Amino acid sequence: MTATPCTPAGNPTSGPRGSYLGPVRHVEETGSTNADLVELADTAEVGSVLVAGHQTAGRGRLDRRWDAPPGANLLMSVLLRPTGGPDRRSLITSTLAVAVVDALTDLFDLQGPTVGIKWPNDVLLVDGDRPGKVAGILAELVDGAQPVVVVGMGLNVGWPGPHDEGPPGATSLAAAGIDTGPRSLLDPVLASFGRWLDVLEDPGGVEAMRVGHLARSATIGQRVRIESPSGMVEGLAVDLAADGALIVEVDGGRREFRAGDVVHLRPLGPG
Repeated sequence: MTATPCTPAGNPTSGPRGSYLGPVRHVEETGSTNADLVELADTAEVGSVLVAGHQTAGRGRLDRRWDAPPGANLLMSVLLRPTGGPDRRSLITSTLAVAVVDALTDLFDLQGPTVGIKWPNDVLLVDGDRPGKVAGILAELVDGAQPVVVVGMGLNVGWPGPHDEGPPGATSLAAAGIDTGPRSLLDPVLASFGRWLDVLEDPGGVEAMRVGHLARSATIGQRVRIESPSGMVEGLAVDLAADGALIVEVDGGRREFRAGDVVHLRPLGPG
């Protein structure tokens, strides 16, 4: 098998973890929770969740290293087999991002920092004292007789803290003044993810996820620079396609981007 990176505005209200998630397994340390579940894709139960206290080979998009101190952050991966066909698989990253935004907003009623999604796979604290990236998501399609998607997330809970340097552009809940721990966030995040997975599987789920993502987007309405293998483009982010592609107005026309790094050209924050 091979692995390749791959609604209404309100919150859905179905069961506590939807129809998908569990069992949950915790390990103190591993190389990468995504890599572990990819290796187990043929035998692991669909919905399996792996949580690690520390990752020694954690990575994000473009194989970037992301190494937080042990026990500081929520590091997890989930193995899924979307039943709605290929059009659902490409939206798993978006679904988890929407779920994380909702979980953080519901838990903390964030009056200072606003939580939003930076296309394609980051969750941001948009304003407040320490704006920046608070979570990154990586989904991988595992080919086989029955393809599965392994989606992993690192949510910055305690690191980088208020006095930590951390990676450029990164922040954490602790840096934003929110005192909590990774274990206390796991169930709320999984519950929100399960509910949104139920939405995605509905007949109108693709459009529901597009609308849900739009309502939580920190990228739509921003002037952006797209850095992709085909070159660099600047324009205004205006919409999302049904498959999650970013639609950007460039020189009077519209272009769709399904991969690439996005730079917000206007700084996030007040004003």
